[in-house]
Amino acid sequence: MTQNKIDYKTVMDLGFERENQTDSVFYDRYGFNWFIVTKKLLSKKIKLDWDCNTHLVTMIRLDKKKNIIGTLYVETLNELECLVKYEKMLNEAIVNQTSTKYSKG
Repeated sequence: MTQNKIDYKTVMDLGFERENQTDSVFYDRYGFNWFIVTKKLLSKKIKLDWDCNTHLVTMIRLDKKKNIIGTLYVETLNELECLVKYEKMLNEAIVNQTSTKYSKG
């Protein structure tokens, strides 16, 4: 398995969010402040994580205490786009089902 690097702009365009961090040790080593780039999926227990050093994406599953219980390496941009598109379709289906349920009374 070989993961392909995915550009920062690409993941941001797919709805990932950036959270800036301050770490003097990291800064002294790399010359810039560390940051986390993630996208939460349907459940808060599953997220996509883009590594700012490697430019690789990993899907991470968390337990209730936010411990990592599983990972899946996203190999290609196409695979990432499919995951994001699938999650968006499920969200829309849930919203439509909920609005239909409540509009019927």
